[in-house]
Amino acid sequence: MKKLVILLSLLALSLSASAQDAKENRRVIDAKFVAISTSMVAASIFDMETTFSAIKNPGVHEGNPIMRPFVNAGRPATYAFIGGMDAGTLWLAYRAKKNPNPAIRKLWWLAPAIATATHAFAGGANLRFTFH
Repeated sequence: MKKLVILLSLLALSLSASAQDAKENRRVIDAKFVAISTSMVAASIFDMETTFSAIKNPGVHEGNPIMRPFVNAGRPATYAFIGGMDAGTLWLAYRAKKNPNPAIRKLWWLAPAIATATHAFAGGANLRFTFH
């Protein structure tokens, strides 16, 4: 009888551990994650391309002092820097979405959404100088 109780206890523990593992392994990269990632990258490309179109005009230069050296170095340097920043932002979003704390998990989308809005705004501002 004692062996049966121990066996049933071990079985119950393993089943609860399996349920907990399944809960912890919830899908992190889903349609929402892909959609916001795609939006962020599209906004980044829009910002970079409108920047390069605008700086072709006389008297126009990159106004962001952090981005200026990369823009002056050309497209490959700019894409590498912004790509790294986007990758870091998506890594933070991934980690937040995977976090066991529900408050952090609910805000996973915030960093990529801010980056998307910032790039979209900057790209829109660049259009003023592109078609000047």
